[in-house]
Amino acid sequence: MKHTYVGSTIYHIYLAILHIIRSSEYNINNTGDNILFLIESTPNIERLIPSLKKRFFREVYIISERKEHVNELGKFNYTFKRKEKLVPYLEKKHPELVKEKDFIKISNLFLCDVDSSKSYFLYTYGSKEISMIEDGANTYRQRRTKFELFAKTYITKTLIGGGFDKETKKVYAQFPKKLPKGLRNKAIELNIKKEVAKLNQDIKDELFNLFLPKTSFKLNKNNNALILTQPISEDQVIKNEETKIEIYKDVISKVPPNLNIVLKIHPRETTQYEKYFPDITILPALFPIEILGLKEGFHFKQGYTLFSTALANLEIVKECFFLGKDYLDKFTARGTKELIKQMTGNVNKD
Repeated sequence: MKHTYVGSTIYHIYLAILHIIRSSEYNINNTGDNILFLIESTPNIERLIPSLKKRFFREVYIISERKEHVNELGKFNYTFKRKEKLVPYLEKKHPELVKEKDFIKISNLFLCDVDSSKSYFLYTYGSKEISMIEDGANTYRQRRTKFELFAKTYITKTLIGGGFDKETKKVYAQFPKKLPKGLRNKAIELNIKKEVAKLNQDIKDELFNLFLPKTSFKLNKNNNALILTQPISEDQVIKNEETKIEIYKDVISKVPPNLNIVLKIHPRETTQYEKYFPDITILPALFPIEILGLKEGFHFKQGYTLFSTALANLEIVKECFFLGKDYLDKFTARGTKELIKQMTGNVNKD
């Protein structure tokens, strides 16, 4: 069993590990030969590499991100000559891409979308079967207008992304039926809840300790509300960080006063929430919120988010509120607005 995974987020890493465990038929002493390429977009993600290499990956490589490529190749080359310019540029910049070429050719290749450096793998290995592992909420929306599809296909001749390129044969998703119509025929279920339910406690403990080896935070067991923040200012889907703080101040005001508020920062955020909310428990950023369900002692009466699909994965949250619709006027990105409109306002898990 040989697998190559290419991602950029903590969520991608977690899904990749769950896929490895499933592929091993839940025998973590036989996880195969796997490598992981991580695109440099999540602050401090390199801290996880030693733990990731203990069992699940033979090697983990960090690859530069899009901003650096555009600066060094130039906007024209990146937009109109990406395939021609990006492949030799990245192979020179990252010799490990050449070093692992023979392995990648014979391994199963899994991409978490094809943006940024991830497009290199589709350009280089597009003749073999390529699979995509979902990219969270982005995977569940039709991201391109007809004009954008036309422009990418005939003008810039760049990749469509989101699993829609013909080279992407399979899309592993938590909720296949919720995918855009053009992806459902490629869909294979990889559902976090269902996969975790098949794990014994030893495996659960190992996964928990991989991301939180020295966790010391404790929560009130009976009276907590969870808020999942998102990198909406970093991703430039709202005006600025000030607007983001205004939104989350309002979200906090909606939480019943008898509940202890616990705020989980998204791993890609750079906002220093402790400066704005000094009286709120703030969890570390560099772990997938789903792993709190692997151990006892974490329970939330309510959970709040704008449009994060992670909240729907949490059995440890009794009642979920998706509040993005309350702030539609704050969002500047059309695609984000469309995604928010599709989401359910609240879900009670009783």
